[in-house]
Amino acid sequence: MKIDYRDGLLFVSLTLEYGGHTPTVHNIILDTGAAQSLIAREAAEPLDIQTGDDDIIVPMLGIGGRDYALRKQIDGLKFGQYHIQNPFVDFGNLEAHPGIDGLLGSDILVPGRFVIGLDTLEIYQKNNQ
Repeated sequence: MKIDYRDGLLFVSLTLEYGGHTPTVHNIILDTGAAQSLIAREAAEPLDIQTGDDDIIVPMLGIGGRDYALRKQIDGLKFGQYHIQNPFVDFGNLEAHPGIDGLLGSDILVPGRFVIGLDTLEIYQKNNQ
């Protein structure tokens, strides 16, 4: 899968599945320094996510400071050919970062065994080239 390199950042897209909706979210930063993936609440609006009893509020800590996100289990997540059933995804506030709809972190990249080719600007799963 191609990586879009702009403004010094690596961007990808992923598809969320929840309640029969399957929006593709673009402008996701490929962030090997993020432990948990995060989707901007605004980018997730087509999912019509409501807070449930099993959801938790988690702290987000990064270069921008401290904030909180809603961690919710969704039906599925697709990144290229990689598909995860029932993952927990964090939904948070990224309004201070226009043009960024989320972060794809180690919680997806490591179990998916992704290899990032910075010379070709491609990402693929190991043994699935």
